[in-house]
Amino acid sequence: MYHNNKHIIHRSFFLALCLWLAGTFFGCQEEIEVELPDYESKIVIEGSIENGYPAMVILSNSIPYFENIDMNYLMNKVFIRDAEVYITSSDGQSEPLTFQYCEDSPFFFAYRGNNIRGKENTSYTLTVKYNDQTYTSTTTIPCTFDLDSIWFSTISDLINADTMRTIRIQMTDNPNEENFYAFRLKVYCPKFRDRVWNYSIPIAFDDKTINGITFNLELERYPALSLFNFNLTEEERKAMSRLTFRPGDTVIVKHSQMDFNSYQFMISGGMEAVLGTSPFFNPTPVISNIEGENVLGAWCGFASKYDTLVWPDTIGYYSKPRKK
Repeated sequence: MYHNNKHIIHRSFFLALCLWLAGTFFGCQEEIEVELPDYESKIVIEGSIENGYPAMVILSNSIPYFENIDMNYLMNKVFIRDAEVYITSSDGQSEPLTFQYCEDSPFFFAYRGNNIRGKENTSYTLTVKYNDQTYTSTTTIPCTFDLDSIWFSTISDLINADTMRTIRIQMTDNPNEENFYAFRLKVYCPKFRDRVWNYSIPIAFDDKTINGITFNLELERYPALSLFNFNLTEEERKAMSRLTFRPGDTVIVKHSQMDFNSYQFMISGGMEAVLGTSPFFNPTPVISNIEGENVLGAWCGFASKYDTLVWPDTIGYYSKPRKK
């Protein structure tokens, strides 16, 4: 009897403490004015080249955090369309990149090459000239690698595990190399079709703890920016934002290696993307590999291979007609 009363007393005290704290934090509010520091815009360069594909570079101006953004603002104030952009390879090739429509770009437009295709064990120097400034960076496409196996993995601790899975891979690290890995995904299904690549979680990793060993890794889908996915229903938008996979999905998995500078950017930029919107974490510094004044971004080379997984819709998960 005394034991139960003690618990009642403890609960009452805890409730009173919570009410007192609530009154402290929310009952005495005072409006304050915060003077934001002057914002200095920087040029943002986001470029990549991959084995078998031409280079793609997106140029933009950074904008203040509290700026109101719409399509007109993006096209006229953010995207840079009149820069000189070209690449030079370590085997002596050179090519200017032209601003053009690009389905693979998150923003539909980018500077893109036509003749030079990325090759393994080759370095590429990017040069950007804009507003009397020159920006440069060099990246290397290393060697590709093969997976030992890849499959849909059941999430056993979920009630609806028969309609929700991740992807699991098995691979063996090369003990004679320093390796930096990244995985990207595209999902095709009756509800939606990924236009651009989605990074997996983890976004990138090195081989310091897995050097020379065979290991398993679970891949979850980190949804890409949905700013330019127009005319989506709420159901389609929710489907596109999911981390896992469903019956009826065809999933293309791109597994890549990169050099150290590209890896540093991927890790720092990825942490900022994942944690930057959380109020419980400080912003992480993004490590750029672009040389020049007032510039952010990266120029990355990827050595990539592809695998495709198909999960047949055997239980009618997508049997309902799509809403128009």
